Amino acid sequence: MKRGRARWIPALAVSAAVAAAVTGVVCARTVSGPAAAPAQGLAVGSTLPAAKPAAVRGNQPHAYPLQAPLVAAAARAFADEGQWRVLAADSRGVPVVQGTMLRAAGTSSPVAIAWIKESAARFELHPGYSQPGGSWSQPDMVPRDRRDGLVATWNGGFLMGDSGGGFYLGGKQYGPLVPGVAAEVFRSDGSFTVGVWGRDVTLGPDIVGVRQQRRLMIDGGRIAGDIDSLFTWGVTDGGATYVRRSGVGVTADGDVVFALGPTMSPRSLATALQQAGAVRAMELDINISWPSFMAYDSSADPGDPRPFKWGDYPRAAERYFSHSARDFVAVYARATGSQGECVDAGGVARWRPGGDAPGQAMAC
Repeated sequence: MKRGRARWIPALAVSAAVAAAVTGVVCARTVSGPAAAPAQGLAVGSTLPAAKPAAVRGNQPHAYPLQAPLVAAAARAFADEGQWRVLAADSRGVPVVQGTMLRAAGTSSPVAIAWIKESAARFELHPGYSQPGGSWSQPDMVPRDRRDGLVATWNGGFLMGDSGGGFYLGGKQYGPLVPGVAAEVFRSDGSFTVGVWGRDVTLGPDIVGVRQQRRLMIDGGRIAGDIDSLFTWGVTDGGATYVRRSGVGVTADGDVVFALGPTMSPRSLATALQQAGAVRAMELDINISWPSFMAYDSSADPGDPRPFKWGDYPRAAERYFSHSARDFVAVYARATGSQGECVDAGGVARWRPGGDAPGQAMAC
């Protein structure tokens, strides 16, 4: 068992026992703006600073449509639960990647949720040098010359021997693509979906990548009837029910949602994906070492963006800038271009945490 351009946010730190502190703010783009203020930490129970108006160019407001909050204010377990923040936007101001946190069902630990606007992104499947192994057209990392526009990466699934399915990339295949097995599917136009192989999608000339694993956790918007069967959803470290888990799904509009949490049961993961809007979703890798979700800040060097974590996990944010033993997904903005100053969700300008010296506005 296998255990465009972006905004900068500091790492999300969480505790397995209590809702953890969010140690920074998330950035959104403005065309221009006032001098940045020092970064401020946001702990659970705190609120964002009072909103300031976003900067404008030519008297036209530069607005960013965010997803509707997932949790009503009166029902939030911690401050800003369910409220979306921009993690990465393209040059047109489209918030390609947004993030929020939810309390995981059945635990006191938050789960990090990412939402990706599918029509504004391009998705690539990458092999690992160990899983599935062999020689492939795609590299087992994101090379330096293929990082322009990179906005997100996420982990693959179980070891192929435990996946119940196969792996297909660029006309080459490892193991059979099994009908009825859940699959991440990548098309030649850069689009992405999740579904049941043989029912929702079949192999054709437009399919360039397939990563199969077991069965859907969510199908038709409903959680699987055997969601509490631990064996169905993978062997865990020490046989524990609550471990680090990850999963990906698609909404009714075709957008992509990803969930990652440090102490989650199969039901916790499925519930978080369902709450995020998934109508079809599958589990990806589980246990301590493997799940991860990174977004990327390209403000300093568009061709070599700086990765940062979204979620609680031990892997380095630079994980996929080196050769990876496991398969993974890379996401690019379809549009890239000029950068602007960085502000939080309330329109307040910020510094790059731990980076910029006083007097330097944070460009992202």
